[in-house]
Amino acid sequence: MNLTKLFTGKDLSEQKNQIRDRLKSVNNKWFPKGIFGQIEIEQKGKRLVVSLPFESATVSTFLAEYVNDIYPHVEYVYKPTVGNHSSVSGVKSIVAVASGKGGVGKSTVTTNLAVTLAKLGHKVGVLDADIYGPSMPMMFGLEGESVTTKDEKTMEPHVKFDVALNSIGFLIPKDKAAIWRGPMASRALMQVVNETNWPELDILLVDMPPGTGDIQLTMSENVKCDGALIVTTPQNVALADAEKGIEMFQKVATPVLGVVENMSQFVCDNCGHIHHLFGTGGGEKCASNHNVPLLAELPLNPLVRSSGDSGVPFVMSENEDKEYQQLAFSLMMQLSKQTQQIITLA
Repeated sequence: MNLTKLFTGKDLSEQKNQIRDRLKSVNNKWFPKGIFGQIEIEQKGKRLVVSLPFESATVSTFLAEYVNDIYPHVEYVYKPTVGNHSSVSGVKSIVAVASGKGGVGKSTVTTNLAVTLAKLGHKVGVLDADIYGPSMPMMFGLEGESVTTKDEKTMEPHVKFDVALNSIGFLIPKDKAAIWRGPMASRALMQVVNETNWPELDILLVDMPPGTGDIQLTMSENVKCDGALIVTTPQNVALADAEKGIEMFQKVATPVLGVVENMSQFVCDNCGHIHHLFGTGGGEKCASNHNVPLLAELPLNPLVRSSGDSGVPFVMSENEDKEYQQLAFSLMMQLSKQTQQIITLA
């Protein structure tokens, strides 16, 4: 191989473009729609360093082999996306996880997505903003815990499964209801947001309450989210409310990063037959109607429910979690597309 030729400007530029095209064409269980978003390629000595918007250690072997015939010395590094709006100290990006209605598994998706992101190597936090029905303490195995403080003025987040977490559920006894009107609930939420000593985070997921009321508007106006993830199920009654959620975020200028169709299908343990208990194609139709991507179709799995009830998220078990890994990678790539300066493959 003629290394001198490799490093001439024209040939190197062509090889960079070839690498971009090759990454864009990836189609596997992690990246069914290719690798895209904020991607930079720099020459450092004999190496080409490719900066990706996600931690790539889990897929490093695949990536190295995938472009080896184009260039023999390629290194992949993670370059966290720094959002345009993040107003929380130490937090690079904030993403709201929302649904138009309750019962679609939004909090379960948030929990497993956060833990998956952390397992992949990202610095992750979760803010449980569901004032009236906080479920994160139970799902993270922290039910009954209360807030801790070092200075009597601010709160320390709990850390479990390498995820930093705070919730109104740590402030209210689990057998007590938060009987608050909208303004009081909004003030309580802002207190949790602003008085939590979050560590350095690549991404803070905000588990929103269902609907399009005061809490959602408070978050949109006072905590500028860099994007929103909409969780729905395939049936029409959930989709109608999910579309209202999309419209709300669009009206307050919060980019909708994509739709997650939860409980998409059920696979019978005995015969392996696939049952679409709540219909088919709803999430894809909803996403298409609003020109946003469908990021994942998550199956209905009894183990996901039992894991959440036990306080050990499903993705912490030995079960295959490829759907959540796919969702995690897709989310980070979509998030990177919202920044001001983008080198995109798409």
